[in-house]
Amino acid sequence: MKKILPVILTAALLGSTITGCATKTVSETTAAQTAATTTAAETEAEAESETSETVAETEASSTDSVTEAAMSYFADFPEDKHMINVADLFAKMDAGEDMLIIDIRQADAYAEGHLKGAVNIPYGPAIAENLEKIPDDVMLYINCYSGQTSSQAVALLAMAGKYTTNIQSGYNNGISKAEGFENYIETTENVLPDETYEVDEAIKTAIADYFKEATSNTFSSFNFPVDALGELVEAESEDYTILSIRQAKDYDEGHIAGAINIPFGKGMQEQLAQLPKDKPVVVYCYTGQTASQTLAVLRMLGYEAYNLAGGMGSEESGAGWLGKGLPTVTE
Repeated sequence: MKKILPVILTAALLGSTITGCATKTVSETTAAQTAATTTAAETEAEAESETSETVAETEASSTDSVTEAAMSYFADFPEDKHMINVADLFAKMDAGEDMLIIDIRQADAYAEGHLKGAVNIPYGPAIAENLEKIPDDVMLYINCYSGQTSSQAVALLAMAGKYTTNIQSGYNNGISKAEGFENYIETTENVLPDETYEVDEAIKTAIADYFKEATSNTFSSFNFPVDALGELVEAESEDYTILSIRQAKDYDEGHIAGAINIPFGKGMQEQLAQLPKDKPVVVYCYTGQTASQTLAVLRMLGYEAYNLAGGMGSEESGAGWLGKGLPTVTE
């Protein structure tokens, strides 16, 4: 028995040593695996963080380019306010000036007759889809029916880097009412040049979103009905901001109750920041054309903006606010 005990103890000690070694090996392996997993998780987290930062930077860059283009519109505003009357346009056509006329009426109206050389790009997504085909090295003259949707197009195209001018009063109220206009009309279909022109991707996307909304919004082409605004004013609703962009003297002589005044023209972008973004803005001018330019800029700046259809109008024309016999205030 005395000889057996040391053997048993020796075996036990050896077993303990082996077990200890095995335990140590498992612990070391587990620690290594944990460290590796931690390192991988940290690497993945860092990668995700870098990706998030890159996405954020890209989105910020996109927002910056759109905002910069919108703010520059009025900062670099030309003396002609991106508008030309029909007589002056006809004179330029007679002189053979280099230009491109874009008719944004619907295809059927274009087919019935349009200005000579005009190409048809109907108001809506088609304008965004053709941005890269629209020249940026020649003056563009844009017409619609009344001058309101073409004013929107003029502002958007200018923000995309094009040289644009709105044909005042459009085809129905301007071109077709001018003496001898028949001499400037044709039915031949014209197409855009084959060249392509670079357009900032963020601005291109913003314009595509603009027209997608314009053609699906409750108020078609962002034209706010006079009667609808009349009801809001009568109810003294504070759900909308009303913005008059007529000149100060005209505002003082009579404006829509509750309207604030930021006169249309060069530098007005500096005052647009006073407009709240938490509710829609209804913009009005004299006939709806300069207000249409303004609403396009406001929308590119992130506002839910609308143009008051027909603007302030007049009793004689029967159009706009006054044409509906609605009241004004001087306070």
